Amino acid sequence: MGVGDSRELSATFDLPPFDLYSRRHEVKVAEAHVRVTRLADGLHLDLEVACELTTNCDRTLKPVELTIRFGDSEFLSGPSDPELYVEDWELNVSRYTREALPSEVPMQVFCPGTQRVEPDSQDDEIDPRWRDLGSLFASGSQAQQS
Repeated sequence: MGVGDSRELSATFDLPPFDLYSRRHEVKVAEAHVRVTRLADGLHLDLEVACELTTNCDRTLKPVELTIRFGDSEFLSGPSDPELYVEDWELNVSRYTREALPSEVPMQVFCPGTQRVEPDSQDDEIDPRWRDLGSLFASGSQAQQS
C-alpha cells in the first residue's frame, strides 16, 4: 500500500455468551468493518463493530434482541497497540470486541412498548433521617467556622 491508499475489510466472527448486570447475553452475530489507510508515519484505522445480542427484559423477563454498534478511529505509529489489540500489524477483532462490548451494553434493557419503572414522587424530598445534615454544609454553617 502506498501513502494515502485505503483498504476496507469486513469479517463475521463468533463470540462466547457473557453475564453482565445479572443477565445472560448471547451474541447471535458479530461483524466488524475495518478501513485501513496508509499514512507517511503509520496507519489510520477506522473500526466499527456491530453485534446482535439476545438478553432479557428487566421488567418482563422476556427475550429481547439488541443491536450494539461501537468502534474506534486511531492512528497506529508502530506495529503494536495494546488498547486496540493490534500486534505485529494484525488486529485481533474478536478480542477487541470481547473487551469493549460489555461497556456498550445498557444497564437496563426493556422490551419494545414496555414502560420503565419510575418513582411515584417527582419531588426531591429528603429522607427525614438525613434532613439535619443539610445545615452542616449550608453557607455560614459551622463547617466554615474555625
